[in-house]
Amino acid sequence: MKKILFLSTLTVLLSGCAAMSVEQCKTANWFNVGEKDGSAGHESRLDKYYSSCQKANVVPNQSLYEKGYQKGLGYYCRPESIFNEALDGRGDFRVCPLEKRESLRSYYQIANEYYQANSEFDRSQNDLSYYLKELERKDLTSKQRDDYKKRLYDVRLNSRNVQSRYHDAVRNLERFKAEHGLP
Repeated sequence: MKKILFLSTLTVLLSGCAAMSVEQCKTANWFNVGEKDGSAGHESRLDKYYSSCQKANVVPNQSLYEKGYQKGLGYYCRPESIFNEALDGRGDFRVCPLEKRESLRSYYQIANEYYQANSEFDRSQNDLSYYLKELERKDLTSKQRDDYKKRLYDVRLNSRNVQSRYHDAVRNLERFKAEHGLP
């Protein structure tokens, strides 16, 4: 019984690594698969599909996949898409065709700089709250208390720089949005 359970668990884990299941390989519309990958801003996954579908004796249709992928990139490789993806810490303009990259670079960079500064600011605020809360505990040893005080001091010392970077990023983001007509 344990051996069967182990083998079924192993099968589930291994199939989770595959880009596509055997059944998906058999029924895939390769144009749609490529379009979905492109519109999500993924690099081409065709090699992964070849590997996954080999088990089902299915060869992905490279021509249809590439046509769909290019169409999907057409949706993804727009300034607003690149900008919004980068604001959420995702995406990359470098999957786009070479002739579009330079015009998309600034949309990605300004949004990504904001994302990074905002993430750093949030981490700093969370650390500050955490150490203040920990220092309220009555069961701390003097060594633990000293360690938390030192960490709190370091967070506070760094917080001015973090806040400055965050406020600069907000200003730059708002200026960029106004200059480029972004909501």
